Amino acid sequence: MRRLLLAAIAAAAIAAPAAAQEAPRDTRPIRWLVGLPAGSGPDMLTRLLAERLSPLLGRAIVVENRPGAAGNLAAAALARAAPDGATLGTLLAATVAINRHLYRDLGFDPARDFTPISHFASFPGVLLVHPSVPAETLAGFADWVRALPQPPLCGTGGAGVVPHLAAAWLMREIGARCEFVHYRGSPEAQRDLIAGRVLVLVDGIPTARATLAGGLARGIAVTSLQPIAQAPGLPPVAATYPGFEALSWIAVGAPAGLPEPLAARIEAAVAEAMADSDLPARFRAIGAEPAASGRAALAARIAAEDARWGALVREVGITLE
Repeated sequence: MRRLLLAAIAAAAIAAPAAAQEAPRDTRPIRWLVGLPAGSGPDMLTRLLAERLSPLLGRAIVVENRPGAAGNLAAAALARAAPDGATLGTLLAATVAINRHLYRDLGFDPARDFTPISHFASFPGVLLVHPSVPAETLAGFADWVRALPQPPLCGTGGAGVVPHLAAAWLMREIGARCEFVHYRGSPEAQRDLIAGRVLVLVDGIPTARATLAGGLARGIAVTSLQPIAQAPGLPPVAATYPGFEALSWIAVGAPAGLPEPLAARIEAAVAEAMADSDLPARFRAIGAEPAASGRAALAARIAAEDARWGALVREVGITLE
């Protein structure tokens, strides 16, 4: 009996260090920050993805909307969070690739303060005109703009967002100007386009589709490199101006310093969720193109778009406080 007791004690002593090294899996709910209001396209897509990721990660996910300052408020909160996997964020293209060229103080450094994990959706844009505009094609639109005695009023869903910069880029390619009118979101811009208070608007597919379907505005071209099913019959701007691509994309991100195993696990879970045929179909129903790029591709996209949009902002002279 004494020998058996000593053997049990020795076995327990050997097993104890190994057990101590195996940390229990984190079961805390994940807080997922979104820098746009509830019901916006990125918010709806984030919630759909979070619903699929929750069982894959074995943790509840709570989406928290922190709109304001072109997504900068939510991004700053994400940058300040602990890199322990308990906080994720929806990275907006504007937040990580544009805003630092427009704002003096973001409260975070896009290149330093985040762990990019995976791009998961893009919103192509559409060039829309009021029905009174005598143009059916991009060439006709360019001729019309250049012939005007004064620049036309062009609406945007917000200063510095991708559709605003896409319109500025297009005008540069055409060799013309427009007078921008910035609204507090796409719905307001759409209302004024329909009313004829602005004549031109580049907007994302989710809010543009209803206007197009109702014949309330005319579509001229899309800002993706290829035609898209959500805007049938509209050619890409790139068919006339090669290389023109302006997408409002969203991605999964975490605070900088997220441990490699955690980052790899979340990246793999996003890829698995997006491989489900039902989820991409639900994304497209909202007007978004699904994707699952992974960390390396997302980091490369951010770097490339930061350089491209930064050069455009400086060339066109767009400035915000």
